[in-house]
Amino acid sequence: MAKSHSADQKSGKKKKRPLAAGVSRPAKPVRKRPRKDAPLAPRTVRRTAVLVGVLAPLLIIGLLGLATDPDYQVACTVLAILVLMASVVGLMLIRSTGWVVWPAVLLGVPLLVIPTAAIRAQLIADRGVETRVVITSAHSGKDKMGKVSWTCGIRREDNQPLPHGTIEGIGCSGTSVGTTATVLVDPDGWAPPATRDEDLSFRSAGVYVTGAVAVLWAALTFGAAHRTLPGKGGRGGRKGRK
Repeated sequence: MAKSHSADQKSGKKKKRPLAAGVSRPAKPVRKRPRKDAPLAPRTVRRTAVLVGVLAPLLIIGLLGLATDPDYQVACTVLAILVLMASVVGLMLIRSTGWVVWPAVLLGVPLLVIPTAAIRAQLIADRGVETRVVITSAHSGKDKMGKVSWTCGIRREDNQPLPHGTIEGIGCSGTSVGTTATVLVDPDGWAPPATRDEDLSFRSAGVYVTGAVAVLWAALTFGAAHRTLPGKGGRGGRKGRK
């Protein structure tokens, strides 16, 4: 007995005292692990899907439409980026599996990049008026690829006010200062002027591309919601069959 007691002391183990007759040992509490993918209520899924799939792209396109005016371009573009980020988060709440994120990013990039230039081109193509201007200044810059681009300051030849008195593209260079040129001007002053050599039909086609991207975004959102709702093959559907 002494050897057994000393062995227990060396091993550091404590013997449990035997319970009295008729007394049962209490069961250990079961620890519940938090669920990583706790599903949203069906009503919440549907409402979130409408906000993310329909209202979000409309709001993004509307903000980028306002950004066609250079005076509002920075503020509206930043707001559109924030709306897109919130939409991606909402889409992840609808469907927490990782496959949704990458299609959302692939659709979100053109949804941010295309609308402003496409709507500008469409406005100029529909409402542009040929106007004679004088090039007053020229500034050059290089992009990351080393390509040189020019931005020229312009004023109307008749000295009438000209909103957004800058232009880029063909006919603008360091040697063009003091010369006259014909550009397309938006009478309402919303879209900036464009040169006659600019391919407006190609850029304005981006309006249809923007619409197609918005439809694909909505399809992705409602598809994710369809797989999440109970009885639709998602998490809730599998629960109902158990």
